[in-house]
Amino acid sequence: MQAMDDDFNAPQALAALFDLSREINRAQEDGKDAEGAKAAFRELTTVLGLTMAEPAAKGAEAAPFIELLIATRKDLRAAKQYALADALRQRLADLGVVLEDTPEGTRWKYQRG
Repeated sequence: MQAMDDDFNAPQALAALFDLSREINRAQEDGKDAEGAKAAFRELTTVLGLTMAEPAAKGAEAAPFIELLIATRKDLRAAKQYALADALRQRLADLGVVLEDTPEGTRWKYQRG
C-alpha cells in the first residue's frame, strides 16, 4: 500500500506482491494457514489491475469455427474438390492451425510459434 501511495510506485508494489507470494508458499509448505494472506494478495493484485484467474484455453472461442471449416473441408474432399480443400487447409495453417488427418477423423491443434 505504501508503494502505491508513493506516486504509484508499481515496481515496488510488484516486488512487495512477489515477497508476499513467496511467504504464502512457504507457509503452505510448512502446513500453516495462509488464507488471510491469500485474500490480501488477491485484493492487492486487483488494485494493480492484475487478475489471478486462469486464462482461457488458446482457441477456445475459435474452436466451433475451426470445426466448421474442418467439416467444410471434409465435404469438399468428398466432392473431389481437392484444390479448394487444400486451399482451406493452407489458410488454416497460415493462421497457425495444424490439421492432422487420422483414421478417426481430422484433429487440429495450434502450431507453436
